[in-house]
Amino acid sequence: MTAQPAEPDEAPVQVPAHELRRLRALARIASPQELAEAEEVARMEELDALEATGRTGELTDEQARRILGVPDRRGDEEYLTIDEVRRRLGLPQ
Repeated sequence: MTAQPAEPDEAPVQVPAHELRRLRALARIASPQELAEAEEVARMEELDALEATGRTGELTDEQARRILGVPDRRGDEEYLTIDEVRRRLGLPQ
């Protein structure tokens, strides 16, 4: 089965249908906290994969915000601040 990308810049992937059904079932029965934790882990794995390939510099501000789970721009804010990134990653300020 081909899973369609959730984001416009993501490529479609092939996954076994039984695995997709299993993941959908897990998403239905997981608590909101478990879902939030899983999304956080997935974002960190995505960031790790980008860092491993040296592609973090290619990220747009919007892509970085999505991966880090940072809300869209607020007001006249132009960029994601270093402090916000460090806070989201749990790094010292």
